[in-house]
Amino acid sequence: MSVDRALLPHTLGNWFGRFNALTDVQLKAIPVIMTGRDALICSATASGKTEAYGAPAVELVLREGGEGTIVLIIAPTRALTNDLKRRLEGPMGLSHVTFGRYTGEHKEKFGGKLPQIVVATPEAVDSLIARRPAMLQAIRMVVLDEIHVLDSTPRGDQLRILLHRLENLCEQRPQRVAVSATVDRPDKLALRYLHDPSVVVVPGLRKIKGRVFHGRGTESMGAHLDDLAGHQLKKVLVFCRSRNQVENLSSKLRNETRFGDAVFAHHGSMAKNQRERTERLFLQAPAAVAFATMTLEMGIDIGTVDYIMLADVPADVSSLLQRIGRGGRRGDSTRCGYVTEDATETHLFQIMFRLGKAGILCGAPYGFRPSVLVQQILVMACSQAYITLDDIRAIVPKDIQQELGAGACKALVENMVETDLLERSGTERFVVSEEMETRYNRGSLHGNIADGPSVSVVDRMTGDVIGKVQSADTNQIEVAGMHRRIVKGGDGRILTDATGGGGGPARFRSSSSPSTSFFLGRAVVSGLMGAGDGAGLGPDQPGGQFIYAVDKGHHTVLLHGLGTVGSLFFAHQVGKHARVVESNAYSTTITGGLAELPRPESGQVAGFVSERIGDLAKLASMGPWAKGVPSSMREAAVRRICGADQVAAFLQHAQLKEVMSVSPEIMDVIGGF
Repeated sequence: MSVDRALLPHTLGNWFGRFNALTDVQLKAIPVIMTGRDALICSATASGKTEAYGAPAVELVLREGGEGTIVLIIAPTRALTNDLKRRLEGPMGLSHVTFGRYTGEHKEKFGGKLPQIVVATPEAVDSLIARRPAMLQAIRMVVLDEIHVLDSTPRGDQLRILLHRLENLCEQRPQRVAVSATVDRPDKLALRYLHDPSVVVVPGLRKIKGRVFHGRGTESMGAHLDDLAGHQLKKVLVFCRSRNQVENLSSKLRNETRFGDAVFAHHGSMAKNQRERTERLFLQAPAAVAFATMTLEMGIDIGTVDYIMLADVPADVSSLLQRIGRGGRRGDSTRCGYVTEDATETHLFQIMFRLGKAGILCGAPYGFRPSVLVQQILVMACSQAYITLDDIRAIVPKDIQQELGAGACKALVENMVETDLLERSGTERFVVSEEMETRYNRGSLHGNIADGPSVSVVDRMTGDVIGKVQSADTNQIEVAGMHRRIVKGGDGRILTDATGGGGGPARFRSSSSPSTSFFLGRAVVSGLMGAGDGAGLGPDQPGGQFIYAVDKGHHTVLLHGLGTVGSLFFAHQVGKHARVVESNAYSTTITGGLAELPRPESGQVAGFVSERIGDLAKLASMGPWAKGVPSSMREAAVRRICGADQVAAFLQHAQLKEVMSVSPEIMDVIGGF
């Protein structure tokens, strides 16, 4: 089926007339979407995916001709909803359809109704289903934009439940379209969110022109930026691992490089007005630098980015591709650099680049988090005054019921009663506790994001909130890329004045440390020891079967590459036969030697998970409602998500290979693990 005016009678000119030709993803995806079938669309950043689903969405609205909401676009962040509003408002207006946002920050309506095409976050959809379900009954299409950001997180699991609830609510089942640039195992992801899907994968990355920069201290980073400016690079986006690093570098390098005062910060703890200010100023400036966390990994339009700099090793290959994909969006190549402090980081970057070029993302196992059901039960009980077991079973898709096992819903409700989240009201009905009802009335019960304690940083002169911090230990702090002096604190607020300099870092609520997957760990070690450079590894071929024993005199370094969880399990098993000195995602150091590798059975995996459930639950990102989940159900879910069985299966066949000596270069890498 070709993409022509017969297929897109109302949108071909309005949406694509300004381009010379349709892109590959548009030519392949639009005919599939127009059939009405569920579809997963995977294509590189800036390849035209938004238009590929946007034009069919408009055609559907005009064909249906109704005034209610016809298309729901679910975006993972408020920032992305704002960006989609900016990018699509023009062609939507030319097509004469109403279009707007529905989030905690923007609730846009037309004549008291939601727009015909509305962009919302999962939390906003949760609220709408609970509080205004009639507004959603006419939906005919649901688009899941940047689905990789939500997948394998509590918010992605929440989305799976919401899609099922929405399907039960609508007059007819809506078509679902999922979109992403980087998806690990697209067929499996598609089955989690779609029904009988068509998977459209358009391979290919833009050419990557990369170079290494040594040193990430303030002085070194300033020199790197001056070097880039000297090569006529105007717009530079620097990705950092932490919010503190973003603040430290942006505040200290403003007016200290050839970019002058056009140095900005962008992260999730900054207030909305400050984030949008950064986006606007970076877009408008002739030359500028933006330091950011993952908030700018996604498709937020900040204009042309000439150069991407990775100030730290990304959490995974998917994140690496997302970040470098932000550069050179108007051309066929991406210019990027990566900052390293030692040989270890250089090796990690090199392996991840090779995997990315080969399209191997090395993702972790997937498992549904039952804590999400706790949140959904609470919201549903609040919205309809009480809830029954039949109500709960009705909101859980069959595949999730099968994963959790028979009796899961009943066990969950009984544990929620024991933990004072629910109360019995008769023999079959359950109501929420007073605390949960208060949270629902405040609108704070719709999310699965763990919020720690925080205080608002306020500009004393304007009254504007600049951002939120966990705490501040000095009287001058760095927030939103600026030095600020604390004038007064109390009642969850810190009044501040902008100051010339000298501020210390504020403490931001930290996210959990990135976890290295089993497959990425194996690729790193295999590439180091010459068993392949990582680029030839498939998801079921983790770099051969060797674990290398490197003799270091009184100690032996076991290079295993089992990943973060795998290293904990390996140390747990090896510790029964030798003293473990230290262990990480790539190696475990023991005193003396090791005669043979452990061959763990299933029972030993269960014992390990039970013993280390606290640590493993954090690594598995079980979400803020985990206390409502029975311990046995929680352990089973953590076991699926953390991949301990995957490691145990590998160890059943792995071989121990003694290495008496290695080159100094390899030892430098090993020393940094």
